[in-house]
Amino acid sequence: MSDSQDRDQRNLLDRFLGIFTEVHAGEGALALTMSFLAFLVLASYYVIKPVREALILQQGSAEAKSYMSAVMAVLLFFLVQGYAKLVSRYERTRLITVVASIFIACLIGFWALSRVGVPYLGYAFFVWVGIFSVMVVAQFWSYANDVYDNEAGKRLFALVGFGAVAGSVSGTFAARRLVEHIDVFELLLLATALLGLYIIITNLVSLRVWGRQQIRVSQSSLQDWLTERKEKKEREKLAFGVLKEHKYLWYIALLVLTLNLVNTTGEYILGHLVEEDGAQKLELAIAEATAAGTSLQFADRELGDPQSKAAQNDFVQSTIGSFYADFFLWVNLLALLLQLLVVGRLVKRFGIKAGLLWLPIVALGTYSLVLFLPLLRYVRIGKTVENASDYSINNTTRQMLFLPTSRDIKYKAKQVIDSFFHRVGDVASALVVFVGTTFLHLDARGFALVNILFIAGWFFIVRGIVSEHREIEAGNRPELTGEQEELAA
Repeated sequence: MSDSQDRDQRNLLDRFLGIFTEVHAGEGALALTMSFLAFLVLASYYVIKPVREALILQQGSAEAKSYMSAVMAVLLFFLVQGYAKLVSRYERTRLITVVASIFIACLIGFWALSRVGVPYLGYAFFVWVGIFSVMVVAQFWSYANDVYDNEAGKRLFALVGFGAVAGSVSGTFAARRLVEHIDVFELLLLATALLGLYIIITNLVSLRVWGRQQIRVSQSSLQDWLTERKEKKEREKLAFGVLKEHKYLWYIALLVLTLNLVNTTGEYILGHLVEEDGAQKLELAIAEATAAGTSLQFADRELGDPQSKAAQNDFVQSTIGSFYADFFLWVNLLALLLQLLVVGRLVKRFGIKAGLLWLPIVALGTYSLVLFLPLLRYVRIGKTVENASDYSINNTTRQMLFLPTSRDIKYKAKQVIDSFFHRVGDVASALVVFVGTTFLHLDARGFALVNILFIAGWFFIVRGIVSEHREIEAGNRPELTGEQEELAA
Protein backbone atom coordinates (compact mmCIF):
# COMPACT_ATOMS: atom_id res chain seq x y z
CA MET A 1 0.00 0.00 0.00
CA SER A 2 1.37 3.43 -0.95
CA ASP A 3 1.79 6.19 1.61
CA SER A 4 -1.02 8.22 0.02
CA GLN A 5 -3.42 5.24 0.13
CA ASP A 6 -2.50 4.57 3.76
CA ARG A 7 -3.22 8.19 4.67
CA ASP A 8 -6.58 8.03 2.93
CA GLN A 9 -7.63 4.94 4.91
CA ARG A 10 -6.73 6.30 8.34
CA ASN A 11 -9.62 6.80 10.73
CA LEU A 12 -10.16 9.82 12.96
CA LEU A 13 -8.07 8.37 15.81
CA ASP A 14 -5.20 7.52 13.44
CA ARG A 15 -5.26 11.06 12.08
CA PHE A 16 -5.33 12.66 15.53
CA LEU A 17 -2.42 10.58 16.83
CA GLY A 18 -0.60 11.33 13.59
CA ILE A 19 -0.21 14.91 14.82
CA PHE A 20 2.46 13.67 17.23
CA THR A 21 4.13 10.87 15.27
CA GLU A 22 3.65 8.86 12.09
CA VAL A 23 0.63 6.55 12.47
CA HIS A 24 -0.52 4.21 9.70
CA ALA A 25 -4.08 3.11 9.01
CA GLY A 26 -5.55 0.94 11.77
CA GLU A 27 -2.64 1.43 14.19
CA GLY A 28 -4.23 4.07 16.40
CA ALA A 29 -6.42 1.85 18.62
CA LEU A 30 -3.64 -0.57 19.54
CA ALA A 31 -1.14 2.26 20.07
CA LEU A 32 -3.58 4.00 22.40
CA THR A 33 -4.20 0.77 24.32
CA MET A 34 -0.47 0.12 24.69
CA SER A 35 -0.09 3.71 25.85
CA PHE A 36 -2.75 3.09 28.50
CA LEU A 37 -0.92 -0.04 29.70
CA ALA A 38 2.23 2.05 30.11
CA PHE A 39 0.07 4.60 31.96
CA LEU A 40 -1.11 1.99 34.46
CA VAL A 41 2.39 0.64 35.15
CA LEU A 42 3.98 4.04 35.77
CA ALA A 43 0.99 5.43 37.67
CA SER A 44 1.15 2.50 40.09
CA TYR A 45 4.84 3.22 40.67
CA TYR A 46 4.52 6.98 41.13
CA VAL A 47 1.60 6.63 43.51
CA ILE A 48 3.95 4.94 45.97
CA LYS A 49 7.26 6.61 45.07
CA PRO A 50 6.85 9.63 47.42
CA VAL A 51 6.07 7.15 50.21
CA ARG A 52 9.40 5.43 49.56
CA GLU A 53 11.34 8.70 49.65
CA ALA A 54 9.65 9.94 52.81
CA LEU A 55 10.14 6.71 54.75
CA ILE A 56 13.80 6.15 53.89
CA LEU A 57 14.84 9.76 54.55
CA GLN A 58 12.77 10.01 57.74
CA GLN A 59 13.93 6.64 59.14
CA GLY A 60 17.46 6.83 57.79
CA SER A 61 19.34 9.40 55.74
CA ALA A 62 20.35 10.31 52.21
CA GLU A 63 23.42 8.10 52.71
CA ALA A 64 21.25 5.14 53.77
CA LYS A 65 19.16 5.68 50.66
CA SER A 66 22.27 5.28 48.51
CA TYR A 67 23.60 2.25 50.37
CA MET A 68 20.30 0.33 50.16
CA SER A 69 20.77 0.12 46.39
CA ALA A 70 23.48 -2.48 47.04
CA VAL A 71 20.86 -4.70 48.68
CA MET A 72 18.64 -4.30 45.61
CA ALA A 73 21.46 -5.32 43.26
CA VAL A 74 22.23 -8.49 45.24
CA LEU A 75 18.58 -9.49 45.30
CA LEU A 76 18.15 -8.73 41.60
CA PHE A 77 21.10 -10.95 40.71
CA PHE A 78 19.07 -13.91 41.93
CA LEU A 79 15.66 -12.61 40.87
CA VAL A 80 16.59 -12.21 37.20
CA GLN A 81 17.85 -15.80 37.20
CA GLY A 82 14.48 -16.95 38.46
CA TYR A 83 12.72 -14.66 36.03
CA ALA A 84 14.58 -16.30 33.13
CA LYS A 85 13.19 -19.65 34.21
CA LEU A 86 9.66 -18.21 34.19
CA VAL A 87 10.25 -16.87 30.68
CA SER A 88 11.25 -20.35 29.53
CA ARG A 89 8.20 -21.90 31.17
CA TYR A 90 5.41 -19.40 30.38
CA GLU A 91 4.31 -17.61 27.26
CA ARG A 92 4.35 -13.81 27.28
CA THR A 93 0.89 -13.04 28.67
CA ARG A 94 0.94 -15.63 31.42
CA LEU A 95 4.41 -14.38 32.37
CA ILE A 96 3.12 -10.84 32.85
CA THR A 97 0.09 -12.07 34.77
CA VAL A 98 2.17 -14.15 37.18
CA VAL A 99 4.81 -11.47 37.84
CA ALA A 100 2.28 -8.64 38.28
CA SER A 101 0.18 -10.82 40.61
CA ILE A 102 3.23 -11.46 42.80
CA PHE A 103 3.83 -7.72 43.12
CA ILE A 104 0.15 -7.15 43.94
CA ALA A 105 0.41 -9.69 46.75
CA CYS A 106 3.50 -7.84 48.06
CA LEU A 107 1.66 -4.49 48.04
CA ILE A 108 -1.17 -5.95 50.08
CA GLY A 109 1.37 -7.52 52.42
CA PHE A 110 3.16 -4.20 53.04
CA TRP A 111 -0.16 -2.49 53.69
CA ALA A 112 -1.10 -5.18 56.23
CA LEU A 113 2.30 -4.97 57.96
CA SER A 114 1.98 -1.18 58.21
CA ARG A 115 -1.20 -1.66 60.26
CA VAL A 116 0.70 -3.49 63.03
CA GLY A 117 3.70 -1.16 63.17
CA VAL A 118 6.48 -3.48 62.03
CA PRO A 119 9.87 -1.80 62.79
CA TYR A 120 12.20 -0.84 59.92
CA LEU A 121 9.43 -1.45 57.41
CA GLY A 122 10.59 1.64 55.50
CA TYR A 123 13.90 -0.01 54.64
CA ALA A 124 12.25 -3.18 53.36
CA PHE A 125 9.73 -1.11 51.41
CA PHE A 126 12.48 1.01 49.86
CA VAL A 127 14.27 -2.09 48.59
CA TRP A 128 11.05 -3.65 47.33
CA VAL A 129 9.98 -0.52 45.43
CA GLY A 130 13.41 -0.37 43.80
CA ILE A 131 12.98 -3.93 42.55
CA PHE A 132 9.37 -3.37 41.54
CA SER A 133 10.16 -0.25 39.54
CA VAL A 134 12.80 -1.84 37.33
CA MET A 135 11.31 -5.32 36.88
CA VAL A 136 7.71 -4.38 36.07
CA VAL A 137 8.67 -1.47 33.82
CA ALA A 138 11.31 -3.56 31.99
CA GLN A 139 8.79 -6.35 31.52
CA PHE A 140 6.23 -3.97 30.03
CA TRP A 141 8.76 -2.64 27.50
CA SER A 142 9.77 -6.21 26.62
CA TYR A 143 6.10 -6.83 25.86
CA ALA A 144 5.89 -3.64 23.77
CA ASN A 145 9.00 -4.71 21.83
CA ASP A 146 7.21 -8.00 21.16
CA VAL A 147 3.99 -6.35 19.99
CA TYR A 148 5.76 -4.07 17.49
CA ASP A 149 8.42 -4.79 14.90
CA ASN A 150 11.41 -2.53 14.33
CA GLU A 151 9.76 -0.23 11.80
CA ALA A 152 6.49 0.24 13.69
CA GLY A 153 8.21 0.55 17.07
CA LYS A 154 10.37 3.45 15.93
CA ARG A 155 7.23 5.30 14.88
CA LEU A 156 4.87 4.37 17.70
CA PHE A 157 7.05 4.13 20.80
CA ALA A 158 6.72 7.88 21.17
CA LEU A 159 2.99 7.35 21.80
CA VAL A 160 3.56 4.37 24.10
CA GLY A 161 6.10 6.41 26.03
CA PHE A 162 3.58 9.24 26.29
CA GLY A 163 1.32 6.90 28.26
CA ALA A 164 4.20 6.09 30.59
CA VAL A 165 4.94 9.75 31.27
CA ALA A 166 1.22 10.56 31.62
CA GLY A 167 0.99 7.76 34.18
CA SER A 168 3.92 9.27 36.04
CA VAL A 169 2.20 12.67 36.13
CA SER A 170 -1.15 11.24 37.20
CA GLY A 171 0.36 9.00 39.86
CA THR A 172 2.41 11.87 41.24
CA PHE A 173 -0.58 14.22 41.23
CA ALA A 174 -2.72 11.65 43.05
CA ALA A 175 0.00 11.06 45.64
CA ARG A 176 0.50 14.78 46.13
CA ARG A 177 -3.19 15.30 46.87
CA LEU A 178 -3.74 12.22 48.98
CA VAL A 179 -0.62 12.41 51.14
CA GLU A 180 -2.03 15.44 53.00
CA HIS A 181 -5.23 13.64 53.98
CA ILE A 182 -4.52 9.92 54.46
CA ASP A 183 -1.84 7.68 55.89
CA VAL A 184 0.92 7.18 53.33
CA PHE A 185 0.54 3.39 53.29
CA GLU A 186 -3.07 3.68 52.07
CA LEU A 187 -1.60 4.62 48.68
CA LEU A 188 -0.51 1.00 48.28
CA LEU A 189 -4.12 -0.08 47.81
CA LEU A 190 -4.53 2.33 44.88
CA ALA A 191 -1.40 0.90 43.26
CA THR A 192 -2.85 -2.59 43.73
CA ALA A 193 -6.00 -1.66 41.80
CA LEU A 194 -3.97 -0.14 38.95
CA LEU A 195 -1.87 -3.29 38.56
CA GLY A 196 -4.97 -5.46 38.55
CA LEU A 197 -6.40 -3.45 35.65
CA TYR A 198 -3.04 -3.73 33.88
CA ILE A 199 -3.24 -7.54 33.99
CA ILE A 200 -6.76 -7.57 32.52
CA ILE A 201 -5.98 -5.23 29.61
CA THR A 202 -2.70 -7.02 28.79
CA ASN A 203 -4.64 -10.25 28.30
CA LEU A 204 -7.10 -8.46 25.99
CA VAL A 205 -4.27 -6.97 23.92
CA SER A 206 -2.67 -10.39 23.50
CA LEU A 207 -5.98 -11.81 22.28
CA ARG A 208 -6.08 -9.19 19.57
CA VAL A 209 -2.43 -9.39 18.51
CA TRP A 210 -1.70 -13.11 18.69
CA GLY A 211 -5.06 -14.85 19.12
CA ARG A 212 -6.35 -17.23 21.77
CA GLN A 213 -4.01 -20.10 20.90
CA GLN A 214 -0.99 -17.96 21.79
CA ILE A 215 -2.03 -16.95 25.32
CA ARG A 216 -1.94 -20.20 27.21
CA VAL A 217 0.38 -21.67 29.82
CA SER A 218 2.81 -24.30 28.63
CA GLN A 219 1.45 -27.61 29.87
CA SER A 220 4.49 -29.75 29.13
CA SER A 221 4.68 -33.07 30.91
CA LEU A 222 7.70 -34.05 32.95
CA GLN A 223 8.94 -36.16 30.06
CA ASP A 224 8.57 -33.21 27.68
CA TRP A 225 10.52 -31.05 30.11
CA LEU A 226 13.34 -33.58 30.35
CA THR A 227 13.47 -33.91 26.57
CA GLU A 228 13.74 -30.14 26.08
CA ARG A 229 16.07 -29.49 29.03
CA LYS A 230 19.11 -28.86 26.87
CA GLU A 231 17.35 -26.26 24.74
CA LYS A 232 16.03 -24.50 27.82
CA LYS A 233 19.45 -24.37 29.43
CA GLU A 234 20.80 -22.72 26.30
CA ARG A 235 18.04 -20.15 26.40
CA GLU A 236 18.36 -19.54 30.13
CA LYS A 237 21.98 -18.54 29.71
CA LEU A 238 20.62 -15.42 28.05
CA ALA A 239 19.97 -14.12 31.55
CA PHE A 240 23.66 -13.21 31.87
CA GLY A 241 25.81 -15.18 29.43
CA VAL A 242 24.64 -13.38 26.33
CA LEU A 243 26.07 -10.08 27.53
CA LYS A 244 29.64 -11.30 27.16
CA GLU A 245 28.84 -12.80 23.77
CA HIS A 246 27.35 -9.70 22.12
CA LYS A 247 29.11 -6.35 22.19
CA TYR A 248 25.91 -4.48 21.39
CA LEU A 249 24.19 -5.70 24.58
CA TRP A 250 27.32 -5.03 26.61
CA TYR A 251 27.32 -1.42 25.41
CA ILE A 252 23.67 -1.04 26.41
CA ALA A 253 24.42 -2.54 29.84
CA LEU A 254 27.26 -0.03 30.31
CA LEU A 255 24.93 2.76 29.21
CA VAL A 256 22.30 1.81 31.80
CA LEU A 257 24.96 1.42 34.50
CA THR A 258 26.55 4.80 33.75
CA LEU A 259 23.37 6.83 33.45
CA ASN A 260 22.10 5.40 36.75
CA LEU A 261 25.42 6.02 38.46
CA VAL A 262 25.22 9.66 37.41
CA ASN A 263 21.51 10.02 38.15
CA THR A 264 21.63 8.32 41.56
CA THR A 265 24.61 10.41 42.64
CA GLY A 266 22.57 13.42 41.60
CA GLU A 267 19.66 12.10 43.68
CA TYR A 268 22.01 11.91 46.66
CA ILE A 269 22.94 15.55 46.19
CA LEU A 270 19.27 16.50 46.03
CA GLY A 271 18.23 14.20 48.90
CA HIS A 272 20.95 15.55 51.19
CA LEU A 273 19.80 19.12 50.57
CA VAL A 274 16.14 18.16 51.06
CA GLU A 275 17.01 16.43 54.35
CA GLU A 276 18.73 19.58 55.60
CA ASP A 277 15.79 21.70 54.46
CA GLY A 278 13.34 19.43 56.34
CA ALA A 279 15.35 19.75 59.54
CA GLN A 280 15.44 23.54 59.22
CA LYS A 281 11.68 23.72 58.64
CA LEU A 282 11.08 21.46 61.67
CA GLU A 283 13.11 23.75 63.93
CA LEU A 284 11.12 26.76 62.71
CA ALA A 285 7.78 24.97 63.11
CA ILE A 286 8.64 23.82 66.66
CA ALA A 287 9.65 27.34 67.64
CA GLU A 288 6.45 28.84 66.22
CA ALA A 289 4.18 26.21 67.79
CA THR A 290 5.89 26.48 71.18
CA ALA A 291 5.69 30.27 71.18
CA ALA A 292 1.99 30.19 70.25
CA GLY A 293 1.18 27.31 72.58
CA THR A 294 -0.36 25.27 69.76
CA SER A 295 0.13 21.84 68.26
CA LEU A 296 2.75 21.15 65.63
CA GLN A 297 1.01 21.41 62.25
CA PHE A 298 1.62 20.37 58.67
CA ALA A 299 -0.77 21.86 56.11
CA ASP A 300 -4.26 21.31 57.60
CA ARG A 301 -3.22 18.49 59.93
CA GLU A 302 -2.49 18.85 63.64
CA LEU A 303 0.36 16.53 64.55
CA GLY A 304 0.41 16.92 68.34
CA ASP A 305 2.80 18.25 70.98
CA PRO A 306 5.72 20.03 69.24
CA GLN A 307 8.11 18.34 71.70
CA SER A 308 6.77 14.88 70.83
CA LYS A 309 9.18 12.74 68.83
CA ALA A 310 6.27 11.12 66.99
CA ALA A 311 4.87 14.51 65.96
CA GLN A 312 8.31 15.70 64.84
CA ASN A 313 8.88 12.54 62.80
CA ASP A 314 5.45 12.96 61.21
CA PHE A 315 6.27 16.57 60.32
CA VAL A 316 9.60 15.69 58.70
CA GLN A 317 8.08 12.72 56.87
CA SER A 318 5.23 14.85 55.53
CA THR A 319 7.56 17.72 54.58
CA ILE A 320 9.89 15.46 52.62
CA GLY A 321 6.98 13.55 51.07
CA SER A 322 5.33 16.80 50.01
CA PHE A 323 8.58 18.09 48.47
CA TYR A 324 9.11 14.95 46.44
CA ALA A 325 5.47 14.73 45.38
CA ASP A 326 5.76 18.30 44.06
CA PHE A 327 9.19 17.64 42.55
CA PHE A 328 8.02 14.50 40.75
CA LEU A 329 4.96 16.35 39.48
CA TRP A 330 7.03 19.05 37.77
CA VAL A 331 9.51 16.47 36.47
CA ASN A 332 6.73 14.49 34.88
CA LEU A 333 4.89 17.51 33.48
CA LEU A 334 8.07 18.52 31.67
CA ALA A 335 8.64 14.92 30.59
CA LEU A 336 5.09 14.86 29.24
CA LEU A 337 5.79 17.86 27.03
CA LEU A 338 9.09 16.42 25.81
CA GLN A 339 7.45 13.07 25.08
CA LEU A 340 4.55 14.62 23.21
CA LEU A 341 6.38 17.28 21.23
CA VAL A 342 10.04 16.25 20.94
CA VAL A 343 10.68 12.47 21.01
CA GLY A 344 8.99 11.40 17.77
CA ARG A 345 10.29 14.34 15.78
CA LEU A 346 13.82 14.09 17.20
CA VAL A 347 14.26 10.40 16.37
CA LYS A 348 12.56 10.67 12.97
CA ARG A 349 14.70 13.60 11.85
CA PHE A 350 18.05 12.91 13.51
CA GLY A 351 17.91 9.20 14.35
CA ILE A 352 18.58 7.16 17.47
CA LYS A 353 21.95 8.83 17.96
CA ALA A 354 20.29 12.16 18.77
CA GLY A 355 17.95 10.50 21.26
CA LEU A 356 20.84 8.83 23.07
CA LEU A 357 22.96 11.99 23.19
CA TRP A 358 20.22 14.22 24.59
CA LEU A 359 20.48 13.08 28.23
CA PRO A 360 24.28 13.20 28.69
CA ILE A 361 24.26 16.72 27.23
CA VAL A 362 21.50 17.78 29.67
CA ALA A 363 23.24 16.02 32.58
CA LEU A 364 26.48 17.82 31.76
CA GLY A 365 24.61 21.11 32.00
CA THR A 366 22.90 20.08 35.27
CA TYR A 367 26.07 19.23 37.16
CA SER A 368 27.94 22.18 35.74
CA LEU A 369 25.15 24.28 37.31
CA VAL A 370 25.51 22.45 40.64
CA LEU A 371 29.27 22.93 40.50
CA PHE A 372 28.80 26.71 40.62
CA LEU A 373 25.45 27.07 42.46
CA PRO A 374 25.00 24.19 44.98
CA LEU A 375 21.71 25.48 46.44
CA LEU A 376 18.48 23.48 46.73
CA ARG A 377 16.46 25.70 44.40
CA TYR A 378 19.08 25.43 41.64
CA VAL A 379 19.75 21.72 42.18
CA ARG A 380 16.02 21.17 41.94
CA ILE A 381 15.86 22.97 38.57
CA GLY A 382 18.76 20.98 37.16
CA LYS A 383 17.43 17.64 38.40
CA THR A 384 13.96 18.45 37.08
CA VAL A 385 15.27 18.91 33.54
CA GLU A 386 17.62 15.94 33.82
CA ASN A 387 15.01 13.53 35.15
CA ALA A 388 12.37 14.73 32.69
CA SER A 389 14.78 14.08 29.81
CA ASP A 390 15.59 10.65 31.21
CA TYR A 391 11.94 9.62 31.58
CA SER A 392 10.96 10.79 28.09
CA ILE A 393 13.58 11.11 25.36
CA ASN A 394 16.25 8.85 26.80
CA ASN A 395 13.88 6.12 28.00
CA THR A 396 11.96 5.89 24.72
CA THR A 397 15.13 5.81 22.65
CA ARG A 398 16.67 3.10 24.85
CA GLN A 399 13.60 0.92 24.40
CA MET A 400 13.99 1.21 20.62
CA LEU A 401 17.42 -0.40 20.84
CA PHE A 402 15.78 -3.81 21.41
CA LEU A 403 13.28 -3.61 18.53
CA PRO A 404 15.47 -5.47 15.99
CA THR A 405 16.59 -8.17 18.47
CA SER A 406 15.22 -11.68 19.03
CA ARG A 407 12.36 -12.35 21.44
CA ASP A 408 14.55 -14.16 23.97
CA ILE A 409 16.82 -11.12 24.15
CA LYS A 410 13.82 -8.81 24.51
CA TYR A 411 12.49 -10.70 27.53
CA LYS A 412 15.62 -12.12 29.18
CA ALA A 413 18.68 -10.04 28.34
CA LYS A 414 16.62 -6.86 28.52
CA GLN A 415 15.39 -7.73 32.01
CA VAL A 416 18.99 -8.25 33.17
CA ILE A 417 20.11 -4.96 31.65
CA ASP A 418 17.15 -2.86 32.78
CA SER A 419 16.99 -4.29 36.30
CA PHE A 420 20.33 -5.75 37.43
CA PHE A 421 22.63 -3.29 35.64
CA HIS A 422 20.30 -0.47 36.59
CA ARG A 423 20.88 -1.32 40.25
CA VAL A 424 24.60 -1.99 39.72
CA GLY A 425 24.76 1.63 38.62
CA ASP A 426 23.08 2.55 41.90
CA VAL A 427 25.63 0.45 43.80
CA ALA A 428 28.46 2.21 41.99
CA SER A 429 26.88 5.48 43.04
CA ALA A 430 26.69 4.23 46.64
CA LEU A 431 30.43 3.52 46.52
CA VAL A 432 31.01 7.02 45.18
CA VAL A 433 28.90 8.44 48.02
CA PHE A 434 30.70 6.31 50.63
CA VAL A 435 34.18 7.25 49.46
CA GLY A 436 33.18 10.86 48.88
CA THR A 437 31.61 11.36 52.32
CA THR A 438 33.88 9.14 54.43
CA PHE A 439 37.33 9.77 53.00
CA LEU A 440 37.19 12.76 50.66
CA HIS A 441 34.55 14.78 52.55
CA LEU A 442 33.02 15.99 49.32
CA ASP A 443 30.21 18.54 49.30
CA ALA A 444 27.63 19.06 46.55
CA ARG A 445 30.25 20.66 44.30
CA GLY A 446 32.61 17.71 44.71
CA PHE A 447 29.97 15.16 43.79
CA ALA A 448 28.93 17.26 40.81
CA LEU A 449 32.53 17.19 39.54
CA VAL A 450 32.63 13.39 39.91
CA ASN A 451 29.46 13.13 37.82
CA ILE A 452 30.94 15.32 35.11
CA LEU A 453 33.87 12.89 34.78
CA PHE A 454 31.54 9.92 34.35
CA ILE A 455 29.47 11.83 31.78
CA ALA A 456 32.60 12.15 29.64
CA GLY A 457 32.75 8.34 29.41
CA TRP A 458 29.01 8.24 28.70
CA PHE A 459 29.57 9.90 25.32
CA PHE A 460 31.97 7.14 24.23
CA ILE A 461 29.44 4.45 25.18
CA VAL A 462 26.78 6.12 23.02
CA ARG A 463 29.20 6.13 20.13
CA GLY A 464 29.68 2.36 20.44
CA ILE A 465 25.93 1.67 20.63
CA VAL A 466 25.18 3.75 17.55
CA SER A 467 27.88 1.94 15.55
CA GLU A 468 26.57 -1.51 16.54
CA HIS A 469 22.96 -0.52 15.92
CA ARG A 470 23.81 0.44 12.36
CA GLU A 471 25.34 -3.00 11.85
CA ILE A 472 22.22 -4.72 13.17
CA GLU A 473 19.88 -2.78 10.89
CA ALA A 474 22.18 -3.51 7.97
CA GLY A 475 21.73 -7.25 8.65
CA ASN A 476 25.30 -7.85 9.85
CA ARG A 477 24.37 -9.20 13.30
CA PRO A 478 22.04 -12.18 12.61
CA GLU A 479 22.90 -13.75 15.97
CA LEU A 480 21.12 -10.83 17.67
CA THR A 481 18.00 -10.77 15.51
CA GLY A 482 17.23 -14.47 15.15
CA GLU A 483 13.86 -16.07 14.48
CA GLN A 484 10.81 -14.69 16.28
CA GLU A 485 10.11 -18.01 17.96
CA GLU A 486 7.61 -18.48 20.75
CA LEU A 487 8.87 -18.30 24.30
CA ALA A 488 6.60 -21.10 25.49
CA ALA A 489 7.99 -24.63 25.60
